[in-house]
Amino acid sequence: MPPRLLRSSTPLAAAHLRALSAFAPRAGEGAPHLFGGMRPRAPDLLARLPAELVSFARARAAGRAAPSQFSYGNALAACARAPAPALAEQVYCAAWKDGLSGNAYVCTGMVDLLAKSGRLRDALRVFADGDPSSAVCWNAAVSGAVRNGEGGLAVEMFRDMVWGSCEPNSFTYSGALSACAAGEELSVGRAVHGLVLRRDPEYDVFVGTSLVNMYAKCGDMGAAMREFWRMPVRNVVSWTTAIAGFVQDDEPVSAMLLLREMVRNGVAINKYTATSILLACAQMSMVREASQIHGMVLKTEMYLDCVVKEALISTYTNFGFIELSEKVFEEAGTVSNRSIWSAFISGVSNHSLLRSVQLLRRMFHQGLRPNDKCYASVFSSVNSIEFGGQLHSSAIKEGFIHGILVGSALSTMYSRCDNVQDSYKVFEEMQERDGVSWTAMVAGFATHGHSVEAFLTFRNMILDGFKPDHVSLTAILSACNRSECLLKGKEVHGHTLRVYGETTFINDCFISMYSKCQGVQTARRIFDATPCKDQVMWSSMISGYATNGCGEEAISLFQLMVAASIRIDSYICSSILSLCADIARPFYCKPLHGYAIKAGILSDQSVSSSLVKVYSRSGNMDDSRKVFDEISVPDLVAWTTIIDGYAQHGSSQNALAMFDLMVQLGVRPDTVVLVSVLSACSRNGLVEQGFNYFNSMRTAYGVEPELQHYCCMVDLLGRSGRLAEAKYFVDSMPMKPDLMVWSTLVAACRVHDDTVLGRFVENKIREGNYDSGSFATLSNILANSGDWEEVARIRKTMKGVNKEPGWSMV
Repeated sequence: MPPRLLRSSTPLAAAHLRALSAFAPRAGEGAPHLFGGMRPRAPDLLARLPAELVSFARARAAGRAAPSQFSYGNALAACARAPAPALAEQVYCAAWKDGLSGNAYVCTGMVDLLAKSGRLRDALRVFADGDPSSAVCWNAAVSGAVRNGEGGLAVEMFRDMVWGSCEPNSFTYSGALSACAAGEELSVGRAVHGLVLRRDPEYDVFVGTSLVNMYAKCGDMGAAMREFWRMPVRNVVSWTTAIAGFVQDDEPVSAMLLLREMVRNGVAINKYTATSILLACAQMSMVREASQIHGMVLKTEMYLDCVVKEALISTYTNFGFIELSEKVFEEAGTVSNRSIWSAFISGVSNHSLLRSVQLLRRMFHQGLRPNDKCYASVFSSVNSIEFGGQLHSSAIKEGFIHGILVGSALSTMYSRCDNVQDSYKVFEEMQERDGVSWTAMVAGFATHGHSVEAFLTFRNMILDGFKPDHVSLTAILSACNRSECLLKGKEVHGHTLRVYGETTFINDCFISMYSKCQGVQTARRIFDATPCKDQVMWSSMISGYATNGCGEEAISLFQLMVAASIRIDSYICSSILSLCADIARPFYCKPLHGYAIKAGILSDQSVSSSLVKVYSRSGNMDDSRKVFDEISVPDLVAWTTIIDGYAQHGSSQNALAMFDLMVQLGVRPDTVVLVSVLSACSRNGLVEQGFNYFNSMRTAYGVEPELQHYCCMVDLLGRSGRLAEAKYFVDSMPMKPDLMVWSTLVAACRVHDDTVLGRFVENKIREGNYDSGSFATLSNILANSGDWEEVARIRKTMKGVNKEPGWSMV
């Protein structure tokens, strides 16, 4: 027996020790017989036990010959089915007295029972006393480790078995492959596969199915399907495993095609096939296919199975078919099953919080205690802190508050309601945490701008033994959104490379991170060093350049992307079009317009709005209007773009006509489009019309005027020469005027040579310690009036003022 297993084992449970003390032989006296000295009411007890255990107990009580190894094995198997672990310990102690504790049948039965009871260490102690040459004992120990989530231990035991004197069989290989699948250990799984091929090249369907499952769980569906088609015989488990692999790999279409092939081969589906296919239908919103599966289920007894009903409910609620889901839920025999309730509440909570709470109350009224999944589902939909607090109190009363599922959902709820303090308090009170709860807390801190706390939580997560996954990595990198966080981001980058190495997904995450932290050059080095660049990575790098004001580099990279035959989606196309508009590159617009038509993405609102923007920025309002008119239902962004385009190019009447049409069509204006409308009035001197729009902002459109709207009105009055009214308007503003307001008024003073008002504005600008632009404008006003002494004084004042550097393309 491998010494490592003995050293790593922990003592038996207290109940097991008491049983050993009661039944183990002592010096000079024998152990009492199992079930010896029963009281007269013992027949009632025996009537409730399995037949094998009753027969065994009567034989022991009668004092006949010691039972055989098969009798002990059958008795232990009966205890496992009952389940009756306390009686199993007594049976094992009796076997110990008879000298059969190390027998393969007895050892296997006890190891299997203890492992199924969650007592893996006790099972390993029993296994250590067993026969080291028995493959059956090894199989029970390996499968027990897998069942208890100890995949690494199961793989170690398999290695010990292979290196020892015991020859693995099909069940051993299956257990080892299951361990690899559970831990996603693809390299170890391939090694086991190689061992199988060397020792048993004609393996049976049991091992073949385990290989398919291992490769599918480890994300290598190509290898999984090669093994699947290599199998000479495939049963329903084999087909279901392959279908479930496609569903897990987000390939629902492939799963449906494989199901059709399965039916064509005459293999009847079981409940696990049905649940996997229903999940595939939910992923792709395949309503017709889900209805067909429902019909197939109705023709069999599978419809009575709670797992199938739960899958049907989840699928229909995912489609939004609440009535159909409720019909399945209300079927006879389901209203008393808590898993059905939790599935229905979980699905309904995504569509109606009120309805899910009503279902929760209905459970209480029917005498059913909601489980943790019910509470977690409702918490995931709550957006009100008051209502969430009431549900929090209910969860405390039911004793779910310290569980992982409810605790994580509750912490996320408080974070979603902008209460990070209570979110962290719930997180701290959780008795145990998993990777999901840690990730939720990291994301909560990052979302609300608490970068330091997010990094500390992420660090504690690693110290607590949790390996960051892609979700937690995305969460912590969202906290690296400014240059001050660059050093911390590099630390996360280094740790991630040590744990995962370089992958396309990880490199994509760090390209985005470095771009946000003004490290676009580092981002480009990562991009260039990645051998296989996907569409997301190209898009991230282009967005990084655009964010950092590197328009030329972004366009050059886009050209390389086109040359590499990478598909251009609507997001990339709209980003490049907006960039062309911002950096005055209209000559790229026509080719991109043609590509959008060929690719079928012109109907996307973001692409159409970007085309409208770039055409209008280049002064081509005719093409801009043509693109706009081709949009079936323009959104507010498209309306704002076309209105602003007309306003910027002096077509104020067209701009106002488009705005009136937008309001008539029921599109509600926002702050931005009203700025464009007021600017259109200002450029054409439409004072009265401009005031009508300004005064109706609150009443007609429900928009509170902001500083930029007041600035437009000052510009409107200033352009019309009504400077006194403009000054009065500034004085009556409900907020303090900023530099833009004073600069607008200074510009009007220059146009109309109002030196007095210009000096007044000079004092205001000096008091506000503004930049040099307004002083330069005031200096020009005084120069036009011939007051050179004042010009010299203003120029001298400008020496201590901040000057923004400028540049010209000419």
